[in-house]
Amino acid sequence: MTRPISVSEASHCRSLLSVLPVILLTAAIAQAAGHPTPMALPLAAGPWTEAGAKDHHRQLEAESKTRALFGAQRDRLAGADKSTASMDQYDVRFYDLVLDLDPVARILTGTTTIVAEVTGAGLATLDLYLSLQMNVTGITSAGVPVSSSRFNSLLTVTLERTYLPGETVSLVIDYWGNQAGDYFGWETYGGQPLIWSLSEPYGARTWWPCKDLNTDKADSVALHVTVPENLIVASNGTLDGVTGPAGVKKTYHWTERYPIATYLVAVTAHPYAVFTDQYISAQGDTMPLEYYVVPDKLATAMASYAVVPGMISAFAGLFGEYPFLQEKYGHVQFLWGGGMEHQTCTSLTVNGYSQGLISHELGHQWFGDLVTCTDFGHIWVNEGFATWCEAYWREQNEGIAAYHDEMNQARFLGAGTIFVEDPSDFNTIFNYFLSYQKASWIPHMLRHMVGETVFKAALQRLLGDHGFSDATTEDVQAAFEAESGLDLTVFFQQWIYGEYYPDYGLSWTTAPEGAASRVMVRVAQLQTNTGLFTMPLDVKIRTDLGDTTFVVANSQAEQWYDFVVDGTVLDVQLDPDGWVLCEVTNQGVSGVAARAPQVAVELLANVPNPFNPATTI
Repeated sequence: MTRPISVSEASHCRSLLSVLPVILLTAAIAQAAGHPTPMALPLAAGPWTEAGAKDHHRQLEAESKTRALFGAQRDRLAGADKSTASMDQYDVRFYDLVLDLDPVARILTGTTTIVAEVTGAGLATLDLYLSLQMNVTGITSAGVPVSSSRFNSLLTVTLERTYLPGETVSLVIDYWGNQAGDYFGWETYGGQPLIWSLSEPYGARTWWPCKDLNTDKADSVALHVTVPENLIVASNGTLDGVTGPAGVKKTYHWTERYPIATYLVAVTAHPYAVFTDQYISAQGDTMPLEYYVVPDKLATAMASYAVVPGMISAFAGLFGEYPFLQEKYGHVQFLWGGGMEHQTCTSLTVNGYSQGLISHELGHQWFGDLVTCTDFGHIWVNEGFATWCEAYWREQNEGIAAYHDEMNQARFLGAGTIFVEDPSDFNTIFNYFLSYQKASWIPHMLRHMVGETVFKAALQRLLGDHGFSDATTEDVQAAFEAESGLDLTVFFQQWIYGEYYPDYGLSWTTAPEGAASRVMVRVAQLQTNTGLFTMPLDVKIRTDLGDTTFVVANSQAEQWYDFVVDGTVLDVQLDPDGWVLCEVTNQGVSGVAARAPQVAVELLANVPNPFNPATTI
């Protein structure tokens, strides 16, 4: 859905744009019998400013991921976000990537083995994605040379026979090329090569052949990356060893044994300085934290990354244990702005050390990596929750006022749906204002609506039901409905698929009620650019004897609420703590009838909420 933008919104966009930075192993190891056994699943206050934007990592991250606008639109021709009939007939179990990286010639030479199980009626041809910048030199199926055809980034392999349901296909694809561009960089730092990948959303196919869809996570992935001897390779999972003739090249053998989406597979190489820390779980399990940093940033990184064990503990306490506990967590530095949540090994900009950046990418290990959006139309499940994690970490570290300050900074009151209506449009996937900021208000609002205990249970249900798999908006809704007993259809329709926000007009007056005061409150929905919103609202009545907070249901263009409180009324506030993404226009006492119509007050049932522990009448 599109519309003309306002002058203020255009200014926001221009300001934002102004700050964006425009080994080899034998083939036998890669066969089905040799692939690794997957691991068992473990039980802003103030106005927006350009100066603020320059320092805001989420905008840099959005730019990093939106870079596809400048080069990868070619994949739209092949339906970058679509499955094919062939892809629907098989499930990838294992990828083995054997890569030789030559930073001088800027050539990647690779052999990828794909082990897949047939799930359809029969499979004679197998479709994969591999961009045309990669040259295929040979393909075998079950060791037999086979033919293939290509159309844009779609690679169709004719198997040596038709495979039946339940049978296993094993393909070996040899290829080479210079894949430099939006998803893979041959760069330098400090006069030394710095090679990196960042494949979200559709970039894995630019450097290795794969079924590049979030709905098919491989059970495990092995990477054998050969580089000049002075380089160190960081990647997903566990480093199983380093081999190679001394003084020439080295091969790093990494294995990710947890299920992983293709866009989360990554390689980075540089003469890194490496240091370690550890995380100790609530159950006493110890997990290594591994950090790969450019040498001149070592001191800064050591000081800044010291917060990570505490962050993991805080998130594990709410979401459940860190998902990849039997492997590691860590950071590797690269040259993009912001960060990228590569599974078990987050890539962070060499200039990024804020706790907001670190907590955002760590939060992705649960929301994005453990549970991945089914397709990028539902990217808010990744980015909205990760952005909310920044506020939650501030709460854990600094207190509830800091939480609300962070959420206030993430307010966005403009047009557009959080749901990405065209996930082949890379720009809308990573819309900073919608996919990050506004989306972070979904968990924020749900937290207050259902209460702390239910909120935690719903998050853990979502992660438990869809862990190591994928989820949609409707899956999030189902988890919260199951734990709260509420019908949240209207909430998700108006906030995920609808546009804008409510603008509430608040009016009130009082009258004596014996020794107490009767307070008559009118709430009007003033917005004209969208429909009415159905939301619970906090109404705080301040008197000389103290404050009382009521929770009311609101869904009409104009609604009256009638309260009785002790003492003399000093003020009435609507949503005083900012739990609803809205504007409130205080219309005061003027224009309100001296006596409101007698309408029953709609009080919502109490829920366990540490910030509003009771509804008092």
